[in-house]
Amino acid sequence: MKTNIFNLRRVGLLFQRYFIERSRSELIYWGIMAIVFMFFRNNIPGMFGIILVAGIFYAARFSKEIHHSANGIAYFMIPATQLEKLTVGIVMTTLYYFVMMMIVYVIGNLAGTFLQNTLNIITYTQHHQDLGIGIGHSSLQWKLFEEPGLFPKAMFDIIKSDIENTRNVSWFFPVFLVSQSLFLLGSIYFKRNQVFKTFFAIFLLFIFLLIVCSIEARLFFGDYKIVVDTANTDQFKDWELWLKVFAIPAKIFYYLLPLYFWVVSYFRLTEKQV
Repeated sequence: MKTNIFNLRRVGLLFQRYFIERSRSELIYWGIMAIVFMFFRNNIPGMFGIILVAGIFYAARFSKEIHHSANGIAYFMIPATQLEKLTVGIVMTTLYYFVMMMIVYVIGNLAGTFLQNTLNIITYTQHHQDLGIGIGHSSLQWKLFEEPGLFPKAMFDIIKSDIENTRNVSWFFPVFLVSQSLFLLGSIYFKRNQVFKTFFAIFLLFIFLLIVCSIEARLFFGDYKIVVDTANTDQFKDWELWLKVFAIPAKIFYYLLPLYFWVVSYFRLTEKQV
């Protein structure tokens, strides 16, 4: 059997191997996340933060076995191509992770609402009844699913090019994909402390780009100073136009980042095997 092509059967076997070896840790992990959602089920910023931060640690530790001598040898001896192995990593850290987060959110929301209503009944005393105070009841809410940042609202209006409704298009998925792809690369590239080292690498890259941009600005503009004339509205229109022009390539670059990180991950994984 050739191993230099992409084979769905081998990919399926890799998924099977993953769940057999990590079934216990997966159950513990998602059980903890369900408990966390019980307490943050109505906190939109908190839930977004949980999904992103937990996703960073999930992706950063995904390829930890390749950095241990015994496990690494066994991993690279698996009769599957690096593309197939990386495909499993991409699916597990993006699609699988997101779907599981939505499932445990549903479980945590149901359990949290039920628990709160149960506690309200238990703490309801005769004193409350004498005062005519009814039992406090918490209605079941799905705030995460109603948030425009996660799921677009008025989808048919967006398809009809309703400009006002384009604000509802999800901002979460691009951030999520960039974060997961970057830290998956970090899990393959770094041997230990993948989260810290990846953050540190991002910081160094940011400082480097800041220095380069400062040097280029000095070379092109010298000591030129921008004078803001608040009375000149045309000046602000020109700046707004330039920002829109630069926003298009910036968005394209940002949306292509996950693909770039996955390609680099592939070559790094191949290099590790060699």
